[in-house]
Amino acid sequence: MSNLPSQVCEWLEQGHITKALASRLYCTLSQRPSAASWRALFSVLLLWLGTLSFACGVIFFFAYNWQSLGRFAKFALIEVAILLTIVVFVWLYYRAACCFSETHPNSSKRSLIGVTTANAVLLGASILVGGLLALVGQTYQTGADPWQLFALWALVILPFAWVARFDGLWLLVVGLFNLSLGLFFDTFSHFWGYFGAEQALLLMFVIFNLVIYYTFVFLDRKATGRWHAPLLEYACSMFAMGCFTWLICWLIFDSDHGSDTFSTWVSSGYIAHLILGLFIFRYVLPQIYPLALGGFSLIAVGAALLTKLMFEDSDPIGGFLFIGLYIILASTGLNLWLKSVSRVFNAQFPPMATLNQGMEVETDDR
Repeated sequence: MSNLPSQVCEWLEQGHITKALASRLYCTLSQRPSAASWRALFSVLLLWLGTLSFACGVIFFFAYNWQSLGRFAKFALIEVAILLTIVVFVWLYYRAACCFSETHPNSSKRSLIGVTTANAVLLGASILVGGLLALVGQTYQTGADPWQLFALWALVILPFAWVARFDGLWLLVVGLFNLSLGLFFDTFSHFWGYFGAEQALLLMFVIFNLVIYYTFVFLDRKATGRWHAPLLEYACSMFAMGCFTWLICWLIFDSDHGSDTFSTWVSSGYIAHLILGLFIFRYVLPQIYPLALGGFSLIAVGAALLTKLMFEDSDPIGGFLFIGLYIILASTGLNLWLKSVSRVFNAQFPPMATLNQGMEVETDDR
C-alpha cells in the first residue's frame, strides 16, 4: 500500500497513464482528512497549548509579583494549583476509564494511554512541581546546586510519568535527568583535571541515554502498554548516537593530546555498540530507524578519519573531493541497503496485517 503512489508516478513518467488518470489514482489512494479529523487535531493542539500556557502563566505570575506576595501567599497559590490539577487529572482519568469500560467491556484500557486530556493536565502539574521546588530554593536559600533542583524535580514527577504512560512526561523526566547530569559535570569540572569534563560528559550522556533507550525497547516489544513511548525511544537514541559520534570525532582530531587508554576504550565501545545494534535490530527486534542512525554515524566517523589522515600530508583540494565522493557513495550504499532490509521486514511483517488490525479496532471503537 505504501509503494502504490510511487508506482503511479513511475507509470506516469513511463507514459503508461495520463495525468488525469494519475490524479484520479492519487485521489483514490490517498486518504484525505475529514472535517472531524481536523477538529480533533485542533482540539488536541489547543488542549496542550492551554495546559502549557496555564503552567507557565502561574510561574510567570510569581516572577512578576515576587515582591508583592508574602511567603504564605506564594506557597498557598502554587500548592493549590498543583492540588487542583491533580484532582482534575484523577477525575478525568476515572471518567474516561468508566466510559471506556461501558463501551468496551471486554477490551483493555489502551485508549487511556498516550495523548489524553487527563495526561495533559498531569503534564501541567509536573511543570508546576518544578516551580514549587524552585520557590522553596529561592525562599529559604537552601544553597543547593542547580543540578540538584532538576534531579529532584525529575525524581518527584517520575511517578507521574509511570501513572500517565505518556511520551511527553517521559521526555520531560529524561530531559531533566540529562540537564542535571550536564550541570553536575559543569559544577565539578575541576575534579577532572586535564582529562576534560567535556569528553566525560559526552560519555555519560551516551551511557545514560542508551540505558534508557534499550530499557524501553526491550520492555516495549509488543508496542503496547505502559512502556510504549516511541518518541522517547527516538529522542534518546538520536541524542545518544549524536553524542557518541561527536565524541569519536573529537578523539580522532584530538588524538595527539588525549589519553590513549580512554580513546581505545571508547572506540572499542563504539564498534561493539554498532555490531550489537546491527544484530539486535536486524534479527531480534527488526527496526529501520536504529539501523539508519548507526549507519549514518559510521559514515560521519569515517569522514572524520579520512579528513584527519588526508589533510596532514596531502593536498587539501584533492582531499575535499575524495571525502565528498566518499560521503556520496557511502550514503547511497547505506540507502540501498536500508531499502533492501525494509523490503525484508515488510515481507516478514506485512503492513496489510497491521492496517487490517487497525481498521478492525477503529470499527470496534465506532
